[in-house]
Amino acid sequence: MSPPHDEIPSAGFHVAYEPEKSEDALLDVVFVHGLGGHPMRSWQYDGRAAASNTRSQADPLACDDSLRSLLRKPSSSNRRRRPSVGATAPRMNSHQDEPNAPSLVFWPRDLLPIACPEARIITWGYHTIRSAGVPAASQPDIFSHVNELRRGLGELRRGAGAQQRPLVFIAHSLGGIIVKEVLRQAEYSNVESEQDILGSLAAAIFFGCPHRVIGNESLAITAVKMAGACLGVTAESPILPALCGVDNPRWGEAQEAFVRIWHHFNFVVKTYQEEKDSGIDEAIMNRVELCKLGDVRENAESLPADHRTMCQFRSTSDAGFKSLSSILRAIVRDERSRRRELSVEEMNCLRRLTTHRPWDVKQPITESSLGTCRGICSTKEFCEWYRRRGGSNEYVLWLTGVPGSGKTTQLQQIRGQMEKQWKSAPVSVVYCTAEDQSLHGTFVPSSKLGTMRCITTIRSVLSQLFVQDLDLRQRLSSLGHGSISDADLTRFFLDDYITAKHHNLARRTFILVDVQESCDDAYIQELLYCLCKMARNSTYTVCLASRAIDGHVPANIAPLEIENHNLGDITLSVQFRLKAGWDERSMFVRKIAENAGGSFAWAHFATNLLNEIIDGGRRRESVDQVLRELPQDLCGLYEWSLGNLSSKEKADATTIMRWVLLAPEPMVLNDLRMAVRLGRTHFLHCYDAQTTLDIGLPWSMQALQRTGKQFDTPSQFYQWICSRTCGLLEARPAVGESKTQQSLGLQRVYPINDSVRVFFLSGRGFAALSSGRATTIQPDDKTVDLCHYSLLRTILMYLNTSDLSPLVSGYRSPGPKPEPEPDPISKPGVLSPDMLPTWRKNVVVQRKLVTSSYPFLEYAVENLLFHLLSPQSLRYFLPQQAIFNMFASNGCRVWRAWTALLGETDASAILARCKSAEGFLRPEFGASFRLERVFRAVKKRANGDSWFTQFTQHEGRGLSGHPAPRKIGEDGAEDETARKKPHIDLSPSSPRSRGTIILKRKG
Repeated sequence: MSPPHDEIPSAGFHVAYEPEKSEDALLDVVFVHGLGGHPMRSWQYDGRAAASNTRSQADPLACDDSLRSLLRKPSSSNRRRRPSVGATAPRMNSHQDEPNAPSLVFWPRDLLPIACPEARIITWGYHTIRSAGVPAASQPDIFSHVNELRRGLGELRRGAGAQQRPLVFIAHSLGGIIVKEVLRQAEYSNVESEQDILGSLAAAIFFGCPHRVIGNESLAITAVKMAGACLGVTAESPILPALCGVDNPRWGEAQEAFVRIWHHFNFVVKTYQEEKDSGIDEAIMNRVELCKLGDVRENAESLPADHRTMCQFRSTSDAGFKSLSSILRAIVRDERSRRRELSVEEMNCLRRLTTHRPWDVKQPITESSLGTCRGICSTKEFCEWYRRRGGSNEYVLWLTGVPGSGKTTQLQQIRGQMEKQWKSAPVSVVYCTAEDQSLHGTFVPSSKLGTMRCITTIRSVLSQLFVQDLDLRQRLSSLGHGSISDADLTRFFLDDYITAKHHNLARRTFILVDVQESCDDAYIQELLYCLCKMARNSTYTVCLASRAIDGHVPANIAPLEIENHNLGDITLSVQFRLKAGWDERSMFVRKIAENAGGSFAWAHFATNLLNEIIDGGRRRESVDQVLRELPQDLCGLYEWSLGNLSSKEKADATTIMRWVLLAPEPMVLNDLRMAVRLGRTHFLHCYDAQTTLDIGLPWSMQALQRTGKQFDTPSQFYQWICSRTCGLLEARPAVGESKTQQSLGLQRVYPINDSVRVFFLSGRGFAALSSGRATTIQPDDKTVDLCHYSLLRTILMYLNTSDLSPLVSGYRSPGPKPEPEPDPISKPGVLSPDMLPTWRKNVVVQRKLVTSSYPFLEYAVENLLFHLLSPQSLRYFLPQQAIFNMFASNGCRVWRAWTALLGETDASAILARCKSAEGFLRPEFGASFRLERVFRAVKKRANGDSWFTQFTQHEGRGLSGHPAPRKIGEDGAEDETARKKPHIDLSPSSPRSRGTIILKRKG
């Protein structure tokens, strides 16, 4: 099957085989021979030479006759495409006319396409000039050919559109040293095509390549002996050391860099050693060991051949060929799986696993942050973790720091650097935020015994690993076709996933977990245990950022305290932000940086306070006095700043922070603008469930807004909330958009730091706003509940406004659907079965249009149940009668508006539709059963059914099973007006707002 010798050029690149269609090529395999070798003869099996056990002689090259022809590079016409390859009889060479002449098998083209037809096979050769059969003295060493291989291969792959296609090097003898130097230079190259060589490298396979020193003999002497065996000269020849480049410093650099590059880029390495003594070394064991890297991952294998013939295979049954081809087939399988899209079943499984919301993603840092925390990346701990210490991923990098020390910023910096460096390689970066079990300040215990508290974080990690982990796909698909519960996922993760090896399609997988400040020690400890187990039993590179905790932590932890390395970054940040122009400015900058104690948040907040004082025209002495008065801790600084607000400003700040911190999702600025305008009315302040649910008569939107402050534009409102909250809030655009691309009114509002959330939800922030300076005593536990009362009251008053009446003027609860008429054309008012899906889709689109047209309306509809069940007293002791009275009052106005805009009237469907409240609807609370009972009763009332009357008056008892309470007015007497409230006309003849879309449902 082998071609004549002249069909394979002795120098340069030659494509020996490639698939018929270029898109079928999934792998590039490049063969690099050793010193004195040939791109074909070094790999070709010669049966005659094997039978006589003599070395085949190479054609002697005369410097005066053949040097010019050897240095002539092959033209592109020499490359042949072989669409098909024979699999049986090898082709004979020019000696085949001799009797019983053995065949020549050039296995890279004769055998390899049979075992791996998806591979494009490329040979590369270089010359070793000889004179009278002896290597010429005046020629460069092997490192002179490195640039030709690196540049030529990059251009060859770029020209064929094969960049990012997996690449495999197969090297013999000192050709392995050339490959190592190519990889070392590619790591530092700025040329994209050369960077692709290292980024796409899937495997490096070495036949008899020296890797390390064994015994007393140096690696250089061993390399010289190997070169002598290949060239057919004695090892004592003075020419060999120069040709091998043993005195070139790049020899040692290439050897050291390869191990580091291997660990970092995590490609496959396979080494073969010869068993027959070919005169290289008298001690066979030493010869075998020096061709090993000494790492279990290389899976070293010995072949029954000498140094020259160990890479020459006769058939596909040879042990060396079988193991090599299995490596290539595994790479092809992974590449095919990587290119394959998820099946329908896998997509459904991923949806059942994913609980991701777009606003949960942390915003990437920008250049305006001055590139802070870059010093962390130069520490020993980080470099050993990033480069995979000793080739192992089992150590988890644990970034710890005080609140505001830049843990989130650092983690985002790491993510950005990884995505930039690995853009041409199949690398996955998993980034998630770890949240505790509390729902925005409302504590929710674990739902079942045996469910991890950090299961939400684990679910986020697994959902991002799903695409690249083939084993994970199969195992999760076996959990059933329903929703994957937390209990099932916990059992799967602990009993199966973290104890098994994983088949990962990505070369490197980085898992970055940002733990919020609100997570307690037990939560962080549990998460550390899970991530450490994952790191120990996988190839994942894991980093967790959190505050430091007390107690036992796993052994495979590499801790790194951020505040010990960020003083210089904080100083640069303050230097950039401080507006002072005094001669002693550098002294102020140094003072602020030192007082920060490693906290960026403290330095930024203090700098902003001092800038306000400087803008006010205060002298340097006054600024210095304020700096000395500032508290050293971050929460104390927040208290000090809020304590300087006036009473009216504190009331406004309280209203703003309630919405921002207690909402189940970050609020859009326009929604917050409307909520604050409604929430600043005096009658919306309430202190218990009874007053909260007593909504009274409907108001008009104009009357409600007249009591609050008017804001003409979102920009004015944003400036106002920043002023009222002392700069503790900021607006951020959606993921993937910049602040200039997205309108300010559509951006979401966040605290500037997670420490702000902890400060307020612990009660200290709200206490500071209520009494000036907060004490160190923990505030009342009902602080957050009282805030939810006010938020719920605002939502109910908004849905009870008369302005929403036209939106549901044609409301009627859907009853049994009538049978379609046989002739819908003759009756235009009846929808045919084919038109019903389109009609339902149009209704959904119109409903979405209505809710998005009114600020705050969509939020109120989606999150009413969340704020209703957030207070502990309402969650555990649901006041069914009061809730029923609230929904049934004013002709079921709130119920009609809420269910019409929600799109559901069935009790169970309503609960399923309110996703933000699903944590409170778990069976242990019992609220779901009671709410369904109330909703069914209200639905009967809204439909005009008399069943609710019989139900509520049965034996004088209400929905709760206790005597129905009477409506009590403010003076303590029974409120007679509640029974005499006028009926609100919801007919289409009622006045409508201009431009309102009316939703009507056919009965």
